[in-house]
Amino acid sequence: MKRIVLLIVFLVLSAGCLGGTQTAVTHTQNHTITLTETTTRTVTETYTQTVTVENKTTIEELNKTLSEYSERLSDLNLTLSEREAELADIKAKYASCLLQLALDNESRNGAEFKLLTDREYYSEVLRAIEEASDSIYVMMFSMKYDPDDSFDWANDLIRALVAAKNRGVDVHVLLEDGIESNEEAYSYLRSHGVDVSFDSPETTLHAKVIVIDGRLIFLGSHNWSESALYWNHEVSLMIASEELAERLIGYFKSIR
Repeated sequence: MKRIVLLIVFLVLSAGCLGGTQTAVTHTQNHTITLTETTTRTVTETYTQTVTVENKTTIEELNKTLSEYSERLSDLNLTLSEREAELADIKAKYASCLLQLALDNESRNGAEFKLLTDREYYSEVLRAIEEASDSIYVMMFSMKYDPDDSFDWANDLIRALVAAKNRGVDVHVLLEDGIESNEEAYSYLRSHGVDVSFDSPETTLHAKVIVIDGRLIFLGSHNWSESALYWNHEVSLMIASEELAERLIGYFKSIR
């Protein structure tokens, strides 16, 4: 009997102890969870605000730095443009000096020069082609043949080449490949037996040169088009020099 009573008392006490412990643990867990959530939320909010402020400051600094570098780059580009303009001017003066030296040298060797401006070029070239007796070499950037335009002076020069070929003159023509208007002149000359060709598509033929009878040279800015021969301001030289003519014919053959 005493043992039974003691067992009952032990079970009751055990149940009470276990229940109290469970309640304490539950309370502690709830408290811990609540505390953890609160702590996490607070830290997260604080961290987020800090990061946002730091990012904003960094972007503003980067924008300011970028603006400063853009201004510096603009200044450098302006300076570069000014230097390029100065260099181009120096090159032009240098080329002019070289040309003048060459002309002076040719003058001492007996070469003759005549300046041809604007419309003066047409009549001199036409007369020279009509009087040619041996050979004609033409290098031309733009040669426009327009048979429907009776006023176009370029037509006269192109037809004069055919007439020269028909009377036995050795005529050679080299045209720029990249000019669409050259196609008509090419077709016309070729159909009349003139030795005509285009330069390599890999390069640009920008020369405007005529060599007649191995002595008379025309070179300058005149293309064979109505605008260049009649309307534009153009400048060319007529030069009488066998030495220069020989060099230009050699150049013609080297680039063909």
